[in-house]
Amino acid sequence: MEQEHKIDVKQALRVFDRATKEGIKEKDGWHYRGLTVSTDFDGYTVFINSAKVQLTVFFHNKYTVDYQNAHDLQEFVDLLAKLDRD
Repeated sequence: MEQEHKIDVKQALRVFDRATKEGIKEKDGWHYRGLTVSTDFDGYTVFINSAKVQLTVFFHNKYTVDYQNAHDLQEFVDLLAKLDRD
Protein backbone atom coordinates (compact mmCIF):
# COMPACT_ATOMS: atom_id res chain seq x y z
CA MET A 1 0.00 0.00 0.00
CA GLU A 2 1.39 3.38 -0.93
CA GLN A 3 1.92 5.74 1.96
CA GLU A 4 0.15 9.08 1.74
CA HIS A 5 2.60 11.73 0.62
CA LYS A 6 2.09 15.44 0.82
CA ILE A 7 4.33 17.67 -1.20
CA ASP A 8 4.02 21.44 -0.87
CA VAL A 9 3.99 22.20 -4.59
CA LYS A 10 4.39 25.96 -4.17
CA GLN A 11 7.42 25.36 -1.95
CA ALA A 12 8.86 22.87 -4.45
CA LEU A 13 8.45 25.42 -7.25
CA ARG A 14 10.18 28.11 -5.16
CA VAL A 15 13.10 25.72 -4.63
CA PHE A 16 13.09 24.94 -8.37
CA ASP A 17 13.24 28.66 -9.18
CA ARG A 18 16.13 29.16 -6.78
CA ALA A 19 17.98 26.16 -8.20
CA THR A 20 17.74 27.57 -11.73
CA LYS A 21 19.16 30.89 -10.51
CA GLU A 22 21.84 29.67 -8.08
CA GLY A 23 22.57 26.13 -9.26
CA ILE A 24 25.15 24.89 -11.73
CA LYS A 25 23.77 24.26 -15.23
CA GLU A 26 24.67 20.85 -16.68
CA LYS A 27 23.35 18.79 -19.57
CA ASP A 28 20.80 17.08 -17.32
CA GLY A 29 19.57 20.26 -15.61
CA TRP A 30 20.64 22.50 -12.75
CA HIS A 31 22.52 20.99 -9.82
CA TYR A 32 21.81 22.69 -6.51
CA ARG A 33 22.60 21.49 -2.97
CA GLY A 34 21.77 17.83 -3.49
CA LEU A 35 19.04 18.29 -6.09
CA THR A 36 18.95 18.13 -9.86
CA VAL A 37 16.12 20.16 -11.40
CA SER A 38 14.96 20.36 -15.00
CA THR A 39 11.87 20.88 -17.18
CA ASP A 40 10.41 19.19 -20.21
CA PHE A 41 10.74 20.84 -23.62
CA ASP A 42 7.81 23.24 -23.17
CA GLY A 43 8.54 24.15 -19.55
CA TYR A 44 5.15 23.00 -18.29
CA THR A 45 6.48 19.96 -16.44
CA VAL A 46 9.13 20.39 -13.74
CA PHE A 47 11.41 17.64 -12.42
CA ILE A 48 13.05 17.89 -9.00
CA ASN A 49 15.25 14.90 -8.20
CA SER A 50 17.40 13.95 -5.26
CA ALA A 51 19.52 10.81 -5.17
CA LYS A 52 16.54 8.76 -3.95
CA VAL A 53 13.36 10.68 -4.81
CA GLN A 54 11.94 11.94 -8.10
CA LEU A 55 9.27 14.63 -7.96
CA THR A 56 7.44 15.58 -11.16
CA VAL A 57 5.19 18.66 -11.07
CA PHE A 58 2.71 18.97 -13.93
CA PHE A 59 0.56 21.82 -15.19
CA HIS A 60 -2.06 22.97 -12.62
CA ASN A 61 0.21 21.83 -9.76
CA LYS A 62 -0.61 18.15 -10.08
CA TYR A 63 2.37 15.96 -9.23
CA THR A 64 3.76 12.48 -8.89
CA VAL A 65 6.53 11.43 -6.55
CA ASP A 66 8.59 8.24 -6.85
CA TYR A 67 10.52 6.89 -3.89
CA GLN A 68 11.52 3.58 -2.30
CA ASN A 69 10.57 4.18 1.32
CA ALA A 70 9.00 6.71 3.67
CA HIS A 71 12.39 7.67 5.15
CA ASP A 72 13.73 8.74 1.73
CA LEU A 73 10.58 10.76 1.09
CA GLN A 74 10.82 12.48 4.48
CA GLU A 75 14.47 13.42 3.82
CA PHE A 76 13.39 14.90 0.47
CA VAL A 77 10.53 16.89 2.03
CA ASP A 78 12.90 18.14 4.77
CA LEU A 79 15.49 19.16 2.15
CA LEU A 80 12.88 21.14 0.18
CA ALA A 81 11.81 22.90 3.38
CA LYS A 82 15.42 23.70 4.30
CA LEU A 83 16.27 25.04 0.83
CA ASP A 84 13.10 27.13 0.84
CA ARG A 85 14.01 28.64 4.24
CA ASP A 86 17.73 29.22 3.72
